Amino acid sequence: MNLIPEILDLQGEFEKIRHQIHENPELGFDELCTAKLVAQKLKEFGYEVYEEIGKTGVVGVLKKGNSDKKIGLRADMDALPLQECTNLPYKSKKENVMHACGHDGHTTSLLLAAKYLASQNFNGTLNLYFQPAEEGLGGAKAMIEDGLFEKFDSDYVFGWHNMPFGSDKKFYLKKGAMMASSDSYSIEVIGRGGHGSAPEKAKDPIYAASLLVVALQSIVSRNVDPQNSAVVSIGAFNTGHAFNIIPDIATIKMSVRALDNETRKLTEEKIYKICKGLAQANDIEIKINKNVVAPVTMNNDEAVDFASEVAKELFGEKNCEFNHRPLMASEDFGFFCEMKKCAYAFLENENDIYLHNSSYVFNDKLLARAASYYAKLALKYLK
Repeated sequence: MNLIPEILDLQGEFEKIRHQIHENPELGFDELCTAKLVAQKLKEFGYEVYEEIGKTGVVGVLKKGNSDKKIGLRADMDALPLQECTNLPYKSKKENVMHACGHDGHTTSLLLAAKYLASQNFNGTLNLYFQPAEEGLGGAKAMIEDGLFEKFDSDYVFGWHNMPFGSDKKFYLKKGAMMASSDSYSIEVIGRGGHGSAPEKAKDPIYAASLLVVALQSIVSRNVDPQNSAVVSIGAFNTGHAFNIIPDIATIKMSVRALDNETRKLTEEKIYKICKGLAQANDIEIKINKNVVAPVTMNNDEAVDFASEVAKELFGEKNCEFNHRPLMASEDFGFFCEMKKCAYAFLENENDIYLHNSSYVFNDKLLARAASYYAKLALKYLK
């Protein structure tokens, strides 16, 4: 690998910062101390700093020269509601809160790049987006709705995520869908309760909801093109409390994912049609509440071509995979992708414990790798 020597020299300093963030994890929109640390470091490095963008987001801006070119680099800051089970000397000090997805590493790698880039000559505007609440709370959307791109516009935006694939590759990228959309649904099946001995006098929501669970599985198996990808997963079915009482309400919660907007739209239409039909057939009411967790992380071709050249320079072409299979997991960087030309990459974490696991460990070697990637993107574009 051909990493930037000055960044490698700073590795030890920023490992300590990463461990400090790891010890003090904060959940989405609660990243007060993390955001304060980020803002403090950016100010030390000489950036214009803007806080409370999207509640707890931070933006650092550095302008040099007279070019109108602008590039955005993004990292997420939030942790997960999980009890850490590692034996690390810097393990989480907070009960049931842990950086189990590596966002502490993402944040620190962008800070490392920020320090290096502040000492370099370039021509244009560098925007650093430190995003809150990536884990299902819509932090990217909150920053955008708070005027992120009106105030701190970028021609391109780049981000990355660590991935413990256990592969011999170091870097992964592809054109088109990199990660799936994610929509959550809460469906209330409302009947009429009654005595278990007289079901004819009730309108049984358990029976109707059970039919609904089965019918929803037909969406992917009988409606989605087999060459496309979609997931409909029922995660909760809650109702009743006694053996001889038919309840009034049954609630289903599910996750729906797709790799393109057409399939995403199709699954939504089928959910509403199936619910409407079952409600009519069983003389009950069905209420649907949909929440958009993240759109498809759709990489832009131009941005991918540019990022691929940078990756080959840094990691060597043999260490890169440029047609990586998209993941059905989601990433709210997808909101950025809807607004700007973006490229979202994966860097190999080089272990076999997957994300969102209580024993997950971020590989500190990625700090210099990711920071070199961020820095090369900026310097190559703003040359």
